Amino acid sequence: MKAILGMALADVLCWIIVLPAFAIMGYRSLMQSEDRRRLLTRWSLSVVFILCMAWIATWHMVAKPLIMVIPATLLGALWLSDALYFLFKPFTDAFDGGRLEVEAKPYYFLAEGQRRKGLYAEAAEEVRKELKKFPGDAEGMTKLAAIQAEDLHDLPAAIATLNELLQQPQLPAHNAVAALQTMADWQMNLGRDPEAARVSFQRIVHMFPDSSYSLNAEQRLAHLDGVQQTRDFHEKKVFNVTPGVRDLGLRKTVEQTDSPETEALNLATEYVRQLETYPNDTETREKLAVLYAEQLDRLDLAVTQIEQLIALANETPAHIARWLELLATLQIRHGHDLDAAEKALRRIMERFPESALYQRAMSRLATLQAEWKTATVQTAAKELGVYEKDLGLKR
Repeated sequence: MKAILGMALADVLCWIIVLPAFAIMGYRSLMQSEDRRRLLTRWSLSVVFILCMAWIATWHMVAKPLIMVIPATLLGALWLSDALYFLFKPFTDAFDGGRLEVEAKPYYFLAEGQRRKGLYAEAAEEVRKELKKFPGDAEGMTKLAAIQAEDLHDLPAAIATLNELLQQPQLPAHNAVAALQTMADWQMNLGRDPEAARVSFQRIVHMFPDSSYSLNAEQRLAHLDGVQQTRDFHEKKVFNVTPGVRDLGLRKTVEQTDSPETEALNLATEYVRQLETYPNDTETREKLAVLYAEQLDRLDLAVTQIEQLIALANETPAHIARWLELLATLQIRHGHDLDAAEKALRRIMERFPESALYQRAMSRLATLQAEWKTATVQTAAKELGVYEKDLGLKR
């Protein structure tokens, strides 16, 4: 009795383990199958053949084995190709590399073809068909927004599509930033709405603070007004010509224009005001540093501005190396300080070892002394020319 109970318990445990295993294998096969209807048909026929074999097994007749061969043969023929495939798979893979599982992904070549033909509504519909299969695909939603904005001239619909993309919880950062930058460009170029573009760039700053994304967005924000003014100037094309002085030869005195030093000071004042509003405007700060050194003869102020650029967080190595090279150039041309220029180049080598920036700094370091001599000779020649120019006027 105990033996019978033990066997029954073993059978129950076996079925508890085997049935879920078969269910999992069947589900995976169904999901990976290219023709699910055919697979379900084969499963249904297999169940019928197995039930027939079980029913024949209950017969009490001599010809029972011969009759059971019929459903068994049909069942074997039904799965013969798969059995041979798994049996000889190790040998065939050695020659053809095996079957590679192709990852399912959306295809937008039909939409691109329709778009090239000028069938923009049909192209948008093709993109929507792929998005139904792969909802939330970043490439598809961006492509749909581009068709809406650039081809169908429906900017509100394009903005709504990009905002729908931005609402996805696990959207990668680079996709979100690309969507917002595209939105801002369309708002500027197509919608002529700089304030809306400003909001889009500010969203990047708020979503990704203290990152390279926010730094680039701040650069765009700093020059947004200038871009709009330039666009308005070219669109209006109105040129105001200031009338000249008609009685210039009859006047005893002539009004003097601003000197180059005054113009440089005024320009420096504009740059400082811009930096007070946008402290991370690297382009304006770099211009201010060059202006201090070349036109106002204030190398110390130029060095301060460049050091602030180098100290910016989340800046790219290429930008930092370029500013250090600029610092070396200003030290050579305007400070004639060979040691300071060498220190600037060695800072590149220390911060970016084993890189192309290191090699470029080392190459320039080898020719820096010749560069310094050239700058010194040019400065001496310039000073000598100024002295000789008024030499004959002196008593």
